[in-house]
Amino acid sequence: MRHSFLCIFALSLLISLNKNTEVKSQSKSTSDVGFEIAFMPDVHFHDVFADFNKKFEGLLTPFKSESRYATIRTMQSQLTSTRLFNENYFAFIAALEDAVKRGIKIIALPGDFSDDGQPIHVKGLTDILHHYQERYNLQFFITPGNHDPTRPFATEAGKGDYLGKSGQPQPIFSIHHPFCNSKTEDSRRSRQAPEPLDVICTDEVKEMGYSELFEFLTDFGLLPREQFVYYETPFSSYSETSNSTDQMFQKFGTENRQYEICREGSGGEYREADYTLCTNIMDMSYLVEPVEGLWLLAIDANVYIPQKESEDGKKVQFSGAGNTGYNNIITHKKHLLKWMKSIADRAKEKNKQLIAFSHYPVSDFYNGAKPLIENLWGENEFQLARMPNESARKIFTDTGIKLHIAGHMHMNGTSIHSDSSSANFTVNIQAPTLAAYVPAYKIVRVSSNTDIAEVETIVIDHVPNFDTLFPHYQEEWNYLNSIEYPAIWNKEILNSETYYEFTNWHIRELSRLRFLPREWPEDVRVLLQGLTGRDMLIASQLESSIPFSVYAQWIQSGGENIKTVRADFAKDWEQATKKAMQYARDAGIKLEDLNRWNGHDLSVDFYRLRNAGELALRDISELRITEYLLVAKSLAAGNLEISSNSETFVHIFKTKFNTVFEVISLFMDRLPNNNFTINLESGEIKELN
Repeated sequence: MRHSFLCIFALSLLISLNKNTEVKSQSKSTSDVGFEIAFMPDVHFHDVFADFNKKFEGLLTPFKSESRYATIRTMQSQLTSTRLFNENYFAFIAALEDAVKRGIKIIALPGDFSDDGQPIHVKGLTDILHHYQERYNLQFFITPGNHDPTRPFATEAGKGDYLGKSGQPQPIFSIHHPFCNSKTEDSRRSRQAPEPLDVICTDEVKEMGYSELFEFLTDFGLLPREQFVYYETPFSSYSETSNSTDQMFQKFGTENRQYEICREGSGGEYREADYTLCTNIMDMSYLVEPVEGLWLLAIDANVYIPQKESEDGKKVQFSGAGNTGYNNIITHKKHLLKWMKSIADRAKEKNKQLIAFSHYPVSDFYNGAKPLIENLWGENEFQLARMPNESARKIFTDTGIKLHIAGHMHMNGTSIHSDSSSANFTVNIQAPTLAAYVPAYKIVRVSSNTDIAEVETIVIDHVPNFDTLFPHYQEEWNYLNSIEYPAIWNKEILNSETYYEFTNWHIRELSRLRFLPREWPEDVRVLLQGLTGRDMLIASQLESSIPFSVYAQWIQSGGENIKTVRADFAKDWEQATKKAMQYARDAGIKLEDLNRWNGHDLSVDFYRLRNAGELALRDISELRITEYLLVAKSLAAGNLEISSNSETFVHIFKTKFNTVFEVISLFMDRLPNNNFTINLESGEIKELN
């Protein structure tokens, strides 16, 4: 674990480099750009104008020069989810238009292109992809994520939070789902705190498995096309393939992409004698050479492990893939590893530029903060289960793949894993989602004449028609307000003037309504609730034996001035204030200026930095970061042994907030993740202006 002052030094260095949220160029742009590929993971496409064939009419909505019926999810569901369900429809189209204007012809969708692989939404997605394919000659390459499919075979499903008439939630489930087979009042109303409307039953919301999805997606990389230079799967030969449609289906259809997986590990040639529940399922991985010299490796990193047989014994039930990724690839999909190494070796031999992409990260996306997060927030918090372990990182790096683009985490970041024994390395680029803060996609530029890859991050700020659905949300808010719903969302979000501003509101409300209540320890939440930045700097200088329980009671009673908690505490607080005032003055800061932010602001910036990296700097002022640095430095230098009683206010604040600020510094001290170059021979990463 790094020591705090190292992280603070790195944070200070980054601040000095990022004047006005820009950095000086350390490297020139590649002069010979041979290939440009846009990566747009985690679209989570939901067709907001889907036709449910009169099963669900939706809400009449003025749109452009006509009126259409909107079939959308509630704003309440959006603001308690890590992704938007509705406005990302418009953002995806805006991103495609942006790519077209830039002349980009190749677009990769690294998983979660749909929201749960439901027919009604996948149809809408493929209609859009076909439109851009035919009108602009774009080529799309898809690989699945844990939301498409949610299980390897079709699953009864649905959502209880579509937005219905009068602002109430509208449940919609597949025909054989339990909610459709048991339509009692109790079964309907137990699903949603606001009163839901009567359930609607349609298989348009059934979650498709691999075979059903494959039929929709064959035009987007899952079958070879005549214009491709080369194409293969883990199950095909490495010879040139025929362009005959019939032969393509014979070699690359669903029946030719099967592998065996068992509960205990990989099946097939890797299967051991005591393995159980062994089942054949589909793998959508493929290698494509869309233009001469460029190899795109689409890795299906979903791992659905057989868990048990259904009660009737007729089928096997599977775990989800969301918290597995490459940790389970190395145990349950070993056939991919041998194939991936073969591709990397052949790419080098044939002088092909190889770029791999999949839904899941292959390196540490928290920059070494995992032990700190586990210590304060818990082992299973902050999606730590999605972190590839050291073994998985090493095995992936040993394949020889040097550049990998991932999604899944809804984060913007860059990380590298290197193996000193073999000199191998893998640069993992976490491409952000268009469905959350900061909405953006990545462009990767490579050339056959250089070892330099250039990465550019495109923020989608202005999105036409993003506010189309706002009148419906206002009606929803009015309904929630009328029933005095306790966790009601802030209707100020409906004043957003840009899509970017809308996603900024999303991260703020997500922090308030979900992250803080669910992820943060109660004592830290109490501190965040009651302290301003000024209070935090003072508390970092405080010496007092007041029990934390006394302070918590004061906060819960609505106390206004912290030094009135208790008489003896007031004296200690006055002494600490004098120290803090001098400490701030020495740093060129006025102590009172730290009153401009509080614990809630800190928590929002925490998630901004975690999710968006450098992109968050446009929303966190240089002065604010300097003030965070000041508090962090004071805590790191503080004496944490002032009290042997671990239940005192001072001990709990200093130990836990020291960790909070150290994690923030690690989120800041990451590799360049906005615009940068990668030397694919040395692994050197340089910032671009």
